[in-house]
Amino acid sequence: MRKDDRDAPDGTSRRTFLRATGAVAGAGLLGVGVPGGAQGAATTDEAFLNWRVREARHAWDRGYRGRIDRTVALTDTGVDSRHPDLGPWNGVRAVTRGGELVLTRDTADAVDRTELDESESFSGTIGPGTFATPDVRRHEFTAPASADEVRAELSWSVGDVNDLEFYVEDDTGERVATSATAEMPETLQVDVEGGETYAFVVETYASLATGYEIAASYYRYEGSVTEFSGDVFDGTGGTVRPDAVKTVGWYSESDRYGGYDEPRDGNGHGTHVSSIMAGSGRASAIDPSTVTEDDPRTTLALGDALTYEVTARADTGVYASAYGDFIEISIEGPDGEELAASTVGVDDTSEWDNNVVDAPTVHESGEATYAVHVTPYDGEILTAARVETVSVGAFYREDETVGDRTADGDASVHAGLAPNAGIVGLQGLSGATQDLADYADEFASRFNLRTVNMSWGYVGGAPLGAAGGLLASDPSLVKDIASAGILLSASAGNSATPANSGGPALADEAVSVVATGPLDGIASYSSGGLAAYDEDTETAYRKPDVTAPGGTVTDLARAAENGDPDAPEGEQPPIRDYTGKAGTSMAAPYVAGAANLLAQAMEEDAPASVALPEPAEAGLEDALRFKQVLLATATETAFTAAPYHRAHAPTYDFGARDPYEGYGRVNPGAAVDAVSRALPIGEATRGVVGLNVPEDERAVAGYVEADAGVYGVDVSVSHLSGANKGAAEGDPHVDLFVYDLEAPAEHGEPNVVARTRALAGEGSLSFATEGGAYAVVAKLVDVPGVVNGYDVQVHLDLTVEETRGFLASGTREDDASVFTGGQTNRIDVSVEATEAVEVRDVVPAEWTVLTEHSDDVSRVEDAGDVQYVYFEAGPADALSATYFAEAPDSIEESGEYVFGPLAASADGGETWVQLDGTSDANVVLGQST
Repeated sequence: MRKDDRDAPDGTSRRTFLRATGAVAGAGLLGVGVPGGAQGAATTDEAFLNWRVREARHAWDRGYRGRIDRTVALTDTGVDSRHPDLGPWNGVRAVTRGGELVLTRDTADAVDRTELDESESFSGTIGPGTFATPDVRRHEFTAPASADEVRAELSWSVGDVNDLEFYVEDDTGERVATSATAEMPETLQVDVEGGETYAFVVETYASLATGYEIAASYYRYEGSVTEFSGDVFDGTGGTVRPDAVKTVGWYSESDRYGGYDEPRDGNGHGTHVSSIMAGSGRASAIDPSTVTEDDPRTTLALGDALTYEVTARADTGVYASAYGDFIEISIEGPDGEELAASTVGVDDTSEWDNNVVDAPTVHESGEATYAVHVTPYDGEILTAARVETVSVGAFYREDETVGDRTADGDASVHAGLAPNAGIVGLQGLSGATQDLADYADEFASRFNLRTVNMSWGYVGGAPLGAAGGLLASDPSLVKDIASAGILLSASAGNSATPANSGGPALADEAVSVVATGPLDGIASYSSGGLAAYDEDTETAYRKPDVTAPGGTVTDLARAAENGDPDAPEGEQPPIRDYTGKAGTSMAAPYVAGAANLLAQAMEEDAPASVALPEPAEAGLEDALRFKQVLLATATETAFTAAPYHRAHAPTYDFGARDPYEGYGRVNPGAAVDAVSRALPIGEATRGVVGLNVPEDERAVAGYVEADAGVYGVDVSVSHLSGANKGAAEGDPHVDLFVYDLEAPAEHGEPNVVARTRALAGEGSLSFATEGGAYAVVAKLVDVPGVVNGYDVQVHLDLTVEETRGFLASGTREDDASVFTGGQTNRIDVSVEATEAVEVRDVVPAEWTVLTEHSDDVSRVEDAGDVQYVYFEAGPADALSATYFAEAPDSIEESGEYVFGPLAASADGGETWVQLDGTSDANVVLGQST
């Protein structure tokens, strides 16, 4: 029996128990005793919305929905700005001319191309290659004196070789253009200087050999670009109206806008990703006057059906959302044609019982009646279907609503995380990333760019699967982007391997994202584990960083669908449809959107020492400070999502990075609270965490601006609530952390100042500081006997007090940051205090403290997951000590381990004060070599 199917106290199944209490439907309109069939509801119960929207509301309710003048970008297959959630486009295009980024708003390129008579052709054989050592071929060419541009095409003969990378280098060996789409042919174009020497370079990572051919033509430019220097945000300021600009910039230098005249997407991947990040929801904004909500709580035998009628206007859409087991929902048009269908299958995972389906209306004018049918699943399940609650209705027209862009807008079914953020679409993958890195400061200043998403990596990463080896050979590009203050979110990969797929997620400054299902279980396709080890520098790319919803086979992430990119406008039906996809490609934009909300909170409401400057003034330190908050407020899922993890099961790591989920599940609400919610000194702050996600939050957070001194932080669970609280079999486990908001650890990782485990619902810690801003985060780790999906909430009090006591500071230094199994780490520690203190350090339980070689150690205590190393007393107010610890030497124990922080006690060990800046993370790589 799966853990999620354990019986409730009365012997019924957990799901049935939840339905009987009305808990799954939420605390809105559908509790026990509420009559069904409520036609024309004044509002729509949030339980019927897309899972993504329901969780995003945690941050929206704090006042953060993104800003049109603080944008998110993506390097991807494109953006279809004709979709109401992603448009309209302001007409601004970014082009590169003479080594500068230029904006233009002309309807045409204003530059004619004349093809020259000169051309180039090369051929050869390449392969096999490997992931670590690609096979490379290089062909030099000299551009004709009158040439301004070269366009080239690479084709090959072996169809199974789909990861050839094609790029151009200048005479210094610098890469100036890249194509890595995993499609044949690979094409690129790049500006050239007449008379200069360049080289076409072909790489393969595939284990096969293939013949290849390169064909290239030269062009001369005639004419000039008219520069646009106006407001790319269309003068909207803080005003949001239905026609307010949404896509504020388009960049398509890979074909110099030769493919389309307006932002388009020939694949659909980029449109879907954009919608998850920042879709406004205008195409799915619900007209409450059309809504019917019903709670039939009935069983359907084969052949039975529940049918609901929806009156909808032309140029709108119809939706249906239902909770139940083994049900299928279909929408029929006025002529009886099926327009859309959706199923909750035997795994019972689709939107966690919330089955959502929608379709644009198909009649041409006026109103028409559409039918919604709820039936047993496809007639193939012998067990009768169970229907609990249903909501059906119609959408507004796009010119009538702003969707979820504002708090007083209209609730939408499918908005993105940052529905009011502007979108900048960079068309292309690794090539566009190269260009973004080259012009990062200009993109940041012209478009106020805060975050960028890259949902691509090496082949094997369905649904897109681009090669993208550019970022493997030159991860400094991501650092160049981050150096402009832009935080990059990247998909970890869909290879279902212990190693990340590479690409931009490999880089230290990026946030590498693993995909989960709706109840936080890691999806079976997700890559995980350490990304790579650089033997030259003896450093590791420690990935992934966080997890986020990316969908599963039976629970696709639903977001905007692109239209036909080649259809003339008059022949293109209205574009307002949504489609489902799954992958880390869908998880990364979830984090990018959440990061945009966090950036808004950090700019508008964070303490001065933490606040983000305007985008044009931001730098690397801002991007890393920004990154830390996302990682520090993520929560571990080893216990809360135990039944739902598929190929990779994380372990409990007490705030350290796990090789499969990083620091854990990203939490938009807790992230914005960590920088915008001031915790009062000496007063309890009430908070609630729980398992009934997405309604419940997983962490409680806030910040403290501390003066020099010693502070105590207490967390105390007061009680449990919720319909399933009786199923809890023990006290909840909550972890309490203090992080230095001003000074993140290396590469923007969490800087742990102090931490403690509240294993029985009670926990306290103390930390010493010379002053600064600190995040205090209480994270739900476990409620014994229940898991995510149960209606159980944990109510807690979080109290921060300034205590009387000594002042102390400390330092630590480790031999290295990466160790092979069995290798020895030398740790040097020092402490200075204003009075006599005892000092101890924290060592992970998997490491062996070599007491026989550590003369300064007085004793070692085993505390379960950690060991406390106590030191011989030194001078009354100072300590300098050295000890040695041996790394674990099994493959299973590879991973990241947190040492420290150091702690000092002046009362004989009754109270331990943890010292800021004295924790460190070390990586162990496999068995001894």
